[in-house]
Amino acid sequence: MSKDGFLSLTDPHTWVLIATIGFAFVIWKKGRAPLLAFLDARTAKIKAALDEAERLRTEAQDLLADMQRKHRDAIQTSQKIIDAARENAQRLQKDSERKLEDAMKRREAQLIERIKRAEASALQELRDQAADIAAKSAELLLQDALPKRSSKLVDEAIADIPAQAA
Repeated sequence: MSKDGFLSLTDPHTWVLIATIGFAFVIWKKGRAPLLAFLDARTAKIKAALDEAERLRTEAQDLLADMQRKHRDAIQTSQKIIDAARENAQRLQKDSERKLEDAMKRREAQLIERIKRAEASALQELRDQAADIAAKSAELLLQDALPKRSSKLVDEAIADIPAQAA
């Protein structure tokens, strides 16, 4: 600043100040619209990006909720399958146990029947052997006694013939 006053036309600072004010005024008049248009475009881009981000966030939340629901449904379905498999396994085990028990009872009955048949067969064989032994013994006794009593027996048999014929 000069000694003459506040603004002196001879002072270069004054001219710099005037030029700066003039430049700012020209820029304000001529550059304000493009600058505002640029800032508005930038604001619109930022707003569009924010809107897109909000839309994507909402879509992601919906997708997450859908996936969580599907996950819960899958867990429930798998639990139902597991429960059904357990019930089926228990039913099959009980059925197998019952069939095994029935088969064991049938097998036991068959074995008891075989034992009874074997006992009966052995008893019949013993009876047959006893009868054979008795017959052999009787034959031996008769062979021993027959020569001694043979004439007497023949006479008695001849005497019995008329009585048997009548």
